[in-house]
Formats: sequence, structure tokens, C-alpha cells
Amino acid sequence: MIKLKEILKESYVWDRKFGEPLPTLQDSINRHKKLNENKRLHGFDLTDFRSGGFQKVLKGVDIKPKGKIGKSTWGSPQWEWKGDDILIVTANNPITGENPDKKSRGNEKNYASYIGIEGDADKVIQVVDLIKKYGSYKGESKGNREFI
Repeated sequence: MIKLKEILKESYVWDRKFGEPLPTLQDSINRHKKLNENKRLHGFDLTDFRSGGFQKVLKGVDIKPKGKIGKSTWGSPQWEWKGDDILIVTANNPITGENPDKKSRGNEKNYASYIGIEGDADKVIQVVDLIKKYGSYKGESKGNREFI
């Protein structure tokens, strides 16, 4: 059963442009159904980017280069980068170098650590291709977010 809180969170209701109407509940339900019908997952292990590389990944799928701290399903802090039908999750912020878990590693720009990607299948493929183009990584999990 879908909770209203989850639907509103996924609807990006607060990320709308000035003058755009608020989405209706039906808009949010339809968006949730569409996302789950064509959803794909992917993960990368210990990922580094060339200078400005992560910003190019975000720009390639129209995500603003402002991540937000969130919590994983098991309570670990993570960076979340949300776009239209796409979510990129990183353990470190590769733009600022900020690491929410100060105990594990210090701040390091261009280092994302673990990356999880989920959303529309075509957009996930696009993000994966961009990460492979602008970054380097230790491992890869196709079809799931094994690392984060």
C-alpha cells in the first residue's frame, strides 16, 4: 500500500517552477505507477570522477548540482540527487567533497564513493554511460543498488 507521504515525496511537488500549478493526488499516483513500471537500478563501488565529471553526469540528466542529505533504508547518511524520474545516491558529495560519515573518511572532492542509481530505465542507462565516461570505479552492480 502506498502512503500519501511517499507519493508526495516522489512527486517533486516542491521542485516546481514559479507559476506552475501544484500536482494533484492523481498526478502523483500516475507518476509513481509510471516510475515503478519502467524502473531500473544500478550501482557503482568506490567511484572517483575527473574534475567536474560528476557535474557533467548531473547536467546530462537535468539534475541541479545541489544534493541533499538523506538516510538509507538502514539509517546511514547519504547524498541524494533527484531529477525527473531519476535518483542518484552517493556516499560522499563529489562536488564539495563533504562526507556525512566523518569517521569513515575525510572530505575529498571528486570522490563519490558508493553510487546507487534508480528510476526510469532510459535515464538510468544514460547516467551509467556518463559515469563510465567521466569516472572510474572499482566495481559495478547491474540491476541493483548493491553498494548503497
